[in-house]
Amino acid sequence: MGAYRTWEDLDDEAPKPVPPRAAPGPGASGAAPIGTADEVERLGAPGELVDLLRKKEQLEAQLRQFAAGEQAPVDERRAKCFPVKVHTKESRIEERRLKRRDEQLVLLTQRSLERAHLRRVRAEIERQTRLRQIESALLARLEADQRAQTQRRALEQMTLSRRRNAEQEEERERAQQEAERLRRAEALADARREHQMAEEARLAEEREALISRWTSELQAALGRARREREQQRMALEREEQARREAVARRTAEQRMARTQAEVLEMTKRAAECRLRGERNARARAEQRAFEARRDETSRLAQARRVEPRRNRERETTIRE
Repeated sequence: MGAYRTWEDLDDEAPKPVPPRAAPGPGASGAAPIGTADEVERLGAPGELVDLLRKKEQLEAQLRQFAAGEQAPVDERRAKCFPVKVHTKESRIEERRLKRRDEQLVLLTQRSLERAHLRRVRAEIERQTRLRQIESALLARLEADQRAQTQRRALEQMTLSRRRNAEQEEERERAQQEAERLRRAEALADARREHQMAEEARLAEEREALISRWTSELQAALGRARREREQQRMALEREEQARREAVARRTAEQRMARTQAEVLEMTKRAAECRLRGERNARARAEQRAFEARRDETSRLAQARRVEPRRNRERETTIRE
């Protein structure tokens, strides 16, 4: 596949423009060129390309007008009227040339759009290919996991079968050992029964002697146990009394602490009230002193204002 070509390369390959045609007829001064930009816009070309084509058409029209030596229309009303194109041989040749150029531009636009579409199609194909590769890799991984899981299950089955066989062997050995132990136990039981019978006969004689001795010792032990229980009861009562006294003392101390805290709080509040009263009294005294100073100042100012008038009256009286 060839290298990627930009629109500048395509513009270089476009046919070279022909020299400007001769001046059109007198009625063709206001004629407009064929709307190539509108046709390209209808074909779905980018907006920048359409704007460039329109600017190019305007510049070509101005160049043709300047080459023909035409002046701008003086009559604004006629300039605003709908232009009527007058065809001449040169204008038709120019029109065919512009039409061929527009067709070439349309073909170039279509080719660029087709190339863009092909690039999008190729990108989509590559994406689908990558997706298929990923899916195949995932399937291969799943198959490998399934094979590993199957092998793991087979190993677990083999391990379980070996374990069952070993347990069965152990069970048989345990049963044989149990039977041997039972035979030995029966023989030992027979020997023990014979020995026990002889021992019971001996113990019967000792039991009678022990019963009499145990009876006396039991009575003595019961007396001691009774005395010990009495002592424990008295000790528990003393401990309970001491615990109650400690609780009463702790309650009294807490009550005393609360009373002291209340007394301190009341003392603190009384001190605050006293300080607040003293502060208020000081503020009132300062207010009275300030008012006295203000009255004295007012009185002195008044006296100063009245004194010149009295002097003038005195001088007037003296002159008279």
